[in-house]
Amino acid sequence: MKFTAITTGLMSALALCSFTAHAGPQSHVVCAYHHTLGDDAIMMFGKPGQAMWHDFFGNAHTDAVSTYQTLREQPQTSCDNQADGSAYWAPTLKLPDGEVVKPAYQKTYYQATYVDKYPLHPFPAGLELLAGDHHGTAPSSHITFLCANGKGYTNKAGEVCGLRGAGDAVQFNIGIAFPNCWDGVNLKPTHGHSNAAYDTKGKCPAEYPVKLPTVNMNVAYVLPQITSLDTSKVQLSLDPTMHGDRREEHWGSIYTAHADFMNGWTEDATQFMTELCMNNNLDCGTTVPWAYTKAEENTSVSSSQPNKHNATPESLTVQDNWQDGGRTQHPETLTLVKFKIPSLPAGMDPVLFKYRIRLFGGKVEQNGADQIFFYPTSNGWNARTVTWNTRPAVKYNSDAILYLDDSREYRMVDVDKAVRKALAEGKTEISWYIGGDRQGNHYEFNPASSRESLLLMLTGFKSVPQN
Repeated sequence: MKFTAITTGLMSALALCSFTAHAGPQSHVVCAYHHTLGDDAIMMFGKPGQAMWHDFFGNAHTDAVSTYQTLREQPQTSCDNQADGSAYWAPTLKLPDGEVVKPAYQKTYYQATYVDKYPLHPFPAGLELLAGDHHGTAPSSHITFLCANGKGYTNKAGEVCGLRGAGDAVQFNIGIAFPNCWDGVNLKPTHGHSNAAYDTKGKCPAEYPVKLPTVNMNVAYVLPQITSLDTSKVQLSLDPTMHGDRREEHWGSIYTAHADFMNGWTEDATQFMTELCMNNNLDCGTTVPWAYTKAEENTSVSSSQPNKHNATPESLTVQDNWQDGGRTQHPETLTLVKFKIPSLPAGMDPVLFKYRIRLFGGKVEQNGADQIFFYPTSNGWNARTVTWNTRPAVKYNSDAILYLDDSREYRMVDVDKAVRKALAEGKTEISWYIGGDRQGNHYEFNPASSRESLLLMLTGFKSVPQN
């Protein structure tokens, strides 16, 4: 299965990320570096300036007193997906010559394996996770390093990174895979207890029974000021010794690499990522929405059975023929869909957001690709009673067009202009007829009640700078 018409392509440099090969379902987000503080809201909550130097990505307001509530109250983010108000942080890096450098960005993959046998649960609101060991002295199976000049992945120090392919900089990445099995009770780890553990071939240990997406965070350092980097001589910040308000800094080897994650995704986003994407073995890429609604009504009506209604359709069918006398001279089947409109988020730039329909299906005939049409109609109907004879008026002036072939797959349809017009008119719902290609071909789609669902999605994206 795949998405068509996915928005926002990513720069080729993002392919150079330090994570091991993954063949299972996943999604991803890219977050620019935002700020550096001596704060740690997980292990040193409420103690600003007393933790090791951390580089922060994602939520622009993360500090020593951040919580899920503060992240969602101020969700502005440096990530490309605006639904991700999460806070990500990792220790600051120092080069062998003593220069302290900032990362360019981090790319996090949300991954899973064996979902058919061990399906995922959404991240609970307020979940906080730790990965790595800031006392580490040896390689870890959950920490990887990558020189972006083609030497591949390793979990051992000692690789010497040369210039990357473009010849413009050394790029060094640190990958940190977080535990993906939650204990189901403790949202926050403590110094004496971890709230999460790692699965074994998709199965969680009995003490940590709730399987979550694996947060695989990859921090990229782009270093145009050097031509080579011995990774055995790189250092990472450690907790300082405090002398009153004065900090005595400490640094550790690359084996002290670690990271923190504080969930700040919208609840709809976490639900979509698991239940409507990864548990369906789908690579959903960047399509995780800020919010979505399943079709509250969907049915098909046909001139061939003008008095028939179907409140629980097994499939949604489209077919019409405007040739040889026009559409009124031939049988016509239209699909009716109605959605509640997800609200645009308050305090966020509406230009960053787009409304799209996600549906699953395709053309029945194997005679190439054609267009189908989304015609606006009123909301005064319901699937329990509507028939061809009682259908709402249809205006054959489409709000959107979908070009598709006979592959049965997920499709994305841009309906942003029509939804915003409905919102401007004070509407909270919106309806369409889905009409055929006018050539007599047939199309079938899965209804809202199916595993694939039928959704109106609100997604938010912005470009993220990388060097």
